[in-house]
Amino acid sequence: MENAYFITGNAYAGKSTMVKLLAERHNGIACEENYHDTLLNSLDSETFPCLTYTRDLEDWHDSCAS
Repeated sequence: MENAYFITGNAYAGKSTMVKLLAERHNGIACEENYHDTLLNSLDSETFPCLTYTRDLEDWHDSCAS
């Protein structure tokens, strides 16, 4: 993985703030909790099938295996 950074630390240590600031400064994507919800509408279902399959369901029947 190129250009990927992992920030770890204890609770309330400023990790989320640091991730947001680094993403802004270096034109990156802040992959924090539920980041895919923010990007979901722009994701291609062929490239990201595991993230987009629920977005494209018509109703609950579509999620059942045939």
